[in-house]
Amino acid sequence: MLNVRLLPMAVRDLDEVIEIESHSNESTWTKGNFIDSLNAGYWAYCLRRLADDDEDSDELMAYCVLLPGVNELELLNITVDPSYRKKGYAEKVLRIMEDLASSRSMESIFLEVRVGNEPAIRLYKKLGYKQVGLRKDYYPLTSGGREDAIVMKKTLIKS
Repeated sequence: MLNVRLLPMAVRDLDEVIEIESHSNESTWTKGNFIDSLNAGYWAYCLRRLADDDEDSDELMAYCVLLPGVNELELLNITVDPSYRKKGYAEKVLRIMEDLASSRSMESIFLEVRVGNEPAIRLYKKLGYKQVGLRKDYYPLTSGGREDAIVMKKTLIKS
């Protein structure tokens, strides 16, 4: 695996984030969505590949946005740049987020995933997430129509 670092997302990261978002998701977040999330205090992180020398910038590989609650966390967006997919980076980010949530005594993490996003569903199941619901017609499709979302939960702390 490459030399990487997970850093808090900042407004200066958003042009790169939007570039990846526009090539990755059927219904994309806008720059305003990310700014609102940062301003509201959501947890937002960027996974960056560290440059080989000081003159180059660190390359954005993935990012995530999470909504912290009193005792739970909701994963709102996790996206890996297409050139870094299927290399374990989404899992790396998720495991760090789970550790962070556990360290803050959060009991669980929730997320929604498109019913057609089989690679993500496999990853979430591998990490111990279980389906707890279904949201009909949740995601808009660029072709028109809508796609259902599977609601998943992972329990971090046994109550």
